[in-house]
Parts: sequence; structure tokens; C-alpha cells
Amino acid sequence: MTPRRIVIAALALLALGTPPALASRTQESTFQDDNHLIYTTNDVVASTMDRMKALGADRLRITVLWSAIAPDLAATSKPAGFDASDPGQYPAGAWDNYDRVVQYASDRGLALNFNITMPGPLWAMGPSPRGDIANRYAPNAAEFGDFVRAVARRYPQVSYWTIQNEPNQPGWLDPQWVRSGKRWVEAAPSIYRGLVDAAWQALQDTGHGGDTILIGETAPKGVSVRGITRAISPGRFIKRLYCLDDHLQLLRGAAATARGCSPSESPGAFRAAHPGLFDATGWAHHPYELIFAPNRPPRHSDWYTIANLPKLSGLLRRVRARFGAGSMPLYLTEFGYQTHPPDPLGVSPSQQARYLNQAEYLAYRSRAVRTLAQFLLFDDGPPFAMTFQSGLEYSDGRAKPSQAAYRFPLFLPAPRVARGGRLHVWGLLRAAPNGQPHNVDVLFRARGARRYHRIARVRTQAARGYIDARVRVRRSGLIRLRWGAVRSRAAAFRLG
Repeated sequence: MTPRRIVIAALALLALGTPPALASRTQESTFQDDNHLIYTTNDVVASTMDRMKALGADRLRITVLWSAIAPDLAATSKPAGFDASDPGQYPAGAWDNYDRVVQYASDRGLALNFNITMPGPLWAMGPSPRGDIANRYAPNAAEFGDFVRAVARRYPQVSYWTIQNEPNQPGWLDPQWVRSGKRWVEAAPSIYRGLVDAAWQALQDTGHGGDTILIGETAPKGVSVRGITRAISPGRFIKRLYCLDDHLQLLRGAAATARGCSPSESPGAFRAAHPGLFDATGWAHHPYELIFAPNRPPRHSDWYTIANLPKLSGLLRRVRARFGAGSMPLYLTEFGYQTHPPDPLGVSPSQQARYLNQAEYLAYRSRAVRTLAQFLLFDDGPPFAMTFQSGLEYSDGRAKPSQAAYRFPLFLPAPRVARGGRLHVWGLLRAAPNGQPHNVDVLFRARGARRYHRIARVRTQAARGYIDARVRVRRSGLIRLRWGAVRSRAAAFRLG
């Protein structure tokens, strides 16, 4: 779609403001909705991808469940003669849904992120104390590595991988904690370290060593109670993953042994033994807040939401510095806001739209961030306590205000402006093609007025279509952005 040709009076032209020095101007837009991209019909997959593409998505995050592909899930012994690293030995049709995803995404110019994750077959798990967690309990790292090899060999055209979903959450990996004497000690970081080692080597062995490979995929929060299925806070998880104590010193003695770490290993030896922890492209994280404003700091210092991303980056920098490694970028591979309706604990649909736009701005402000994902396109529907209602559309396909807000985000970082000052207007022309600048009109409507009128035209940044401008305003009112027939939501500001 081409912007309308409008003759602009010289006095109305305003140059773009200088973007923040720490801004990340080239973030991708990632989208995820497995129910409508994997487990459905050809027509639904096609129409879902078309809608995501129209909304401006660059990449789709696809969950590659081990349990969706592996044979004999309930067997406690591996099938005789089965080579799990050979994609040709998996059951007939096991790969069909993923073959379709790869083909349909390629047809539409959408890139993919394959997240390879538990749950898996019982024959690849350790003995579990409970049946409800048996398919994710103490997975065998070597078997997981062979599964990664099979996926990587099946899809040589995929070049972007993430290893395990939310390893600090019991719904995806157990045990989180184990007993050591009279105390609980963290178990999930050690298990995950083994999974990363195995998956990293598998990707190297199959010609994917130069791909984007992300580790982490951490959930934003944990719980204070300890137990087999009690989530570990991401800060604690990261420290123990790298065999560090709370003061970022290498674990030693019994404390190290209990957590699967060498009691006397040097930093250099640890780094050499676990290349995936240091050579991975970046750290994936899910900075959900779900119902609170994006700028509200989390209650605990080891939790990381969209509000305190610099602290997460700082922790990763300090952790890696202990081993002589440099900083690591962030990939925010899941994010969204629950709405009410339908979830009684969600925010209003209009709040969801505002919060998503504010979160997008906060991610942009961080130089470390490489992508921000939207989870989901459609609400899951009931039961609400166990599913996500973070879609841009309700489960029946009706659009929420967030759909338009996602397509063309707008945020006013400082909605109160001194008289004679300029209003900071930030936005993202996500729906436009990447790689070229576009002209965008800034529209204003005074309080009590019925119509908007143009007060400025600004130019987007070429790479991804960001708008970062300061425009002169003379009265309080509402601002919105316009690109041809595409309009952003309206945002209020006050003068004086």
C-alpha cells in the first residue's frame, strides 16, 4: 500500500528526532500460535500465516514437541533397532505438520524459529516419582541430542533454533529441585546444561553450526517454595546453569557436586566443556507481565519482565565475564497480555493494546534486544485458568483493539509536555515492507473536536520502520499516526 500524495506546507514539516543512543533499530517481529500453525487443517494454517504476514510478522516461532514426533511414547524401553538421529526412522506422517509449516512459511517469505522441547517419550526419561510429570522428568541428554539431529537433518533449510521451552518451569522440565541431605538444591539448571551440550553438538554435526542458536527460553518468574515441581526464578537458574553461586563465584565442594558441577573445575575448563553456553547466538527469554503495566518492576530481584530487561542483560554480562566471555543479546521469544473478557484475571482489551505498544517501546529502548514475539493471534478459549487469552483476536475471530495496535504501534513516552516543548512520538510501521523508509503523517485532534488534522509528516527508519520523532503541539488532545489507509490507535497527551 502506498502512502497518499499530500502536499505538505513547509511549516508543517518536522525532522525526525534523534533516536535514543541505546535503541535497537533492527528488531524482528516474531509471532507464535501453534494451535493454528501446527495442529490444524491446511486452510487454517494458510489463512493464519497470511494474517500474521499482513500484520507485519517477520518470523514464526514453532514448537517442535519431542512427544509429537517420537515413536512409542508410553513405552519405558526404546524401540529395538530405532536410530533416533535418522528422520527416516520415525513413524509415517510424524513430520507432516512440520513439513507443511516449512513449506507454507517459505511460500510467504516468513522465517522460522524451531523451538525443540519436552515433553518426550517415556523411554528417554528418568524414573519419575509421579506419573503426571513422567514425560519431562530427568530427560536423557544423549537421546535428546539424537532427536535434535533428526530434526536438523529433516530441515536443512531451517536456520534458527531454540533449545527447550522454559526449563525453569515445571510444566516443561522436571525435577526443578531435588533433595540433597536435608536441603533442596536446584536440579533443572544441571539437566538443562546437559540438554544444551547435546543439542549444540547435534546442530554442529548436521551442518547447522553457523545458524542462529538460542539458549535459555526462560520464564520470567519463579516461586519461593522449593520442591520437585516448584519453578526456579530466572536469575537463580542462570547462575546455577553456569555453576555460579549467588555472588557469581564458581561453586565449590559439596555445593558444586550437588548441582551437577565439578567441585574444582577452572573457568577455562568449564567454558571448553560447555561451548553452547558461550557460543550460542543469544539468550531467549519470555518477559511476560500478563496483567500489570509494562513499566512496573517485578517484586523480586531475580525475576525479569519487560520492565527490567537491562538487569537481565547485566546479569548475563557479569556471569559470562567470569569465564572471559562477552555480552549476549536478548531474544524475547514469547510475550503477550491476557484480556478480560474472556479471562477474569486479564486486563481490558484497550489496556492490552496500550500495554503491547508500551512494551514494544521498552524493547526498542534496549540495544540488547533482537526480537519481540507476540503470543498468540487467537485466544485459546476455556478453561481460562489453564490457557492463554493473549491473542489479538478472540477465539471466534473477532478482532481486539490490539490487532490494529500490533499492526501499527504508537506510544508517547512522556505524555505531558511543557508549553513550547515538543511531544515525543514513537511508533512502528510494522505493516510496511522492511528495508525502506516511509512517510507517516502525525494527526492531532483537540479535546472536544470531532476530526483529526495533520500536524507533521515524519519518516520511518529504513530497517524495520521505527518512528522516533518530536513534534510541536499547541494544545492538549489526541495523537495518532497514518500511513495511507493504515492508522494507529489514538494516544492522549497534556500540555502544560
